[in-house]
Amino acid sequence: MYELISIQEHSRWQRILDILKISDIYYTSQYFLSALKLDPGEALLFYYKDEDGEVAYPFIKRRISDENTPYFDVTTPFGYGGPILKAGKNHSKLAANFRKAFVEYCQSEKIIAEYIRFHPLKENAQFFKDHLKLSPLYETFTIKLKDYFTSTTKKQSPTGQAEKDLDLVVKKLGTVRHMFEFLVLYYSAARRREEADSYYFFTNDYFETLISSMGPNLHLFGAYHENKLVSACYVLAMGDTIYYHLEGSLSEVESENTLRTLLLKIAEWGEENYYTFFHLGGDFQGEANKDTQIKRGIANCEPAVFSIGQQIHDLHAYHNMGSFEDEDIIRRYRNI
Repeated sequence: MYELISIQEHSRWQRILDILKISDIYYTSQYFLSALKLDPGEALLFYYKDEDGEVAYPFIKRRISDENTPYFDVTTPFGYGGPILKAGKNHSKLAANFRKAFVEYCQSEKIIAEYIRFHPLKENAQFFKDHLKLSPLYETFTIKLKDYFTSTTKKQSPTGQAEKDLDLVVKKLGTVRHMFEFLVLYYSAARRREEADSYYFFTNDYFETLISSMGPNLHLFGAYHENKLVSACYVLAMGDTIYYHLEGSLSEVESENTLRTLLLKIAEWGEENYYTFFHLGGDFQGEANKDTQIKRGIANCEPAVFSIGQQIHDLHAYHNMGSFEDEDIIRRYRNI
């Protein structure tokens, strides 16, 4: 049995998350409101239930044809997601039955393809290795805050010393008031990237919607050098976890030490506000990316792998629409 819940049914959507004890921000209808600015379509939550357990799977249904016969695909938003299982004993059976029901739904709705960014901390990709084409992309890194900030570490105040050495001042900023200052940094960093023509070159409209939809679950931190904002990042926080979301910086000069100081200051704030984890993310370039090296260096949890999943539900229609190469799919869904 399954139920399809629209994003307009905010209370019912949240009720399903509560039933499955999902407090992760990437599964909320509020997050999907901002995600729709990047992937326009219809946000839905597929709720499956049988004798073996329950599954919650929020996604975006997108129209991909302009012909008389409409075709669609489905995707999880930028960030992390995928089906969350609440099983009694048999996760494999629940996953198989859920996939059968979801495939039937896709076929009835002319959904020809499905793309999932799985959640590295939920480790939900493992339940679908027999049902989807899985592509593990890269490691992501996490700080367990209470373990990181021991009494000895606090006395040493590593971020305070780093701020002093680099002549930096890290502040918690207003998400609205300082948005345009952040955007200067964000677009400066985006232009320096080789992937400046990325699928996800976020517009002002996206940030405005992110701020209005996420409210108190969105936070902005910035690092100042000589009273000038040189680096900043937005983080998402809900339940016990903070997620590093998007960042910007004026220059790559000294950016490594600046980023490290900024991340540790956010971690200090998280520990003081009773969060358990700060997920730093990762990068598809792996160790070739200096930010990845910094995140690996300060993380104190085992790396968690970020994977994407793909299933074609109508091969004939998919090829007629112009199928994508694997490299293009990875580029599109790698959470750059």
